[in-house]
Amino acid sequence: MLEPDPKLRLTAKQVLEHPWLQNAKKAPNVPLGDVVKSRLKQFSLMNRFKRKALREMFTKIDIDNDGIVSTQELKAGLLKFNTQLADSEVQMLIEASLSRSPL
Repeated sequence: MLEPDPKLRLTAKQVLEHPWLQNAKKAPNVPLGDVVKSRLKQFSLMNRFKRKALREMFTKIDIDNDGIVSTQELKAGLLKFNTQLADSEVQMLIEASLSRSPL
């Protein structure tokens, strides 16, 4: 199901007929327990915390507040926050962000 190439990816019918999903119907309905519930809640809260921290960091780096971090803003932000990255690593970050498709 996670195969990026649609030619190699399973069809919806194949997924529904896959033994892994067929066996899931036979799985016992067992309560997760307080420890698992607590850890899932902590994980959820941590994700919210990380998103907020990333948003705040983005806002601090986006000097002109246009919603886009330019190459210059990224370099200035990395210097401002004492990030020890070589120019080649900064360039790799920029190229990686440019090659990603928008969500």
